[in-house]
Amino acid sequence: MGVLLISEVKLKNYTNINKNVDMDVLKAEIQIAQDVDLQTTLGTLFYKHLLSQVSSTGTTFNADETILVNDYIQPFLIQTAYFNAIPQIMYRTMNRGIVEGTMENAKSIDIETMKYLRNVQKSRADFYLQRLMDYLLTGRGQNKFPQYNTASTIDGMIPDRIQKYNNGIFLKHSTRKGWDMSRMAQNGIMPYSEYANAWWNCPDCF
Repeated sequence: MGVLLISEVKLKNYTNINKNVDMDVLKAEIQIAQDVDLQTTLGTLFYKHLLSQVSSTGTTFNADETILVNDYIQPFLIQTAYFNAIPQIMYRTMNRGIVEGTMENAKSIDIETMKYLRNVQKSRADFYLQRLMDYLLTGRGQNKFPQYNTASTIDGMIPDRIQKYNNGIFLKHSTRKGWDMSRMAQNGIMPYSEYANAWWNCPDCF
């Protein structure tokens, strides 16, 4: 198992995961959340840079990296790891096949309820993902992390900067960042978007 950016205690304290859930199950899901979701967001270069600064005796993060990890990355990983873990907590792979893992005297939920709970959890994870991305792109974290801003395909994955979060309310001709700017321009209103100014070639801006 590689370096983990969140602990068992923090994961259980900030989710509905019971204290008795086997940490071996959760470690695997934390690792997947990091390798798949976090690496996709940060890019391989910055992701590996952060992991390289974590050891058994602590971290060597600078002040900006400490804020990023504690206030933005960890909340995102907590909710994403929980989202990933829900099916693994409900079902376990044993010698005789995949079995339903229930506690003594506890009633297991049906698969439709599990899907509903995952949908709720996915919305939470996406919120914290967008919060992390906003901090890096247009918030106080922009231009503070050279490994994020200079990543290329030579290093592996490049950061994914496309909007991820939307709530359940749909407003026609609008975006997460406000009224559809292309429609405003058609009506003679020249809008300005800090996000669009910084990332003029992004598909999310208009």
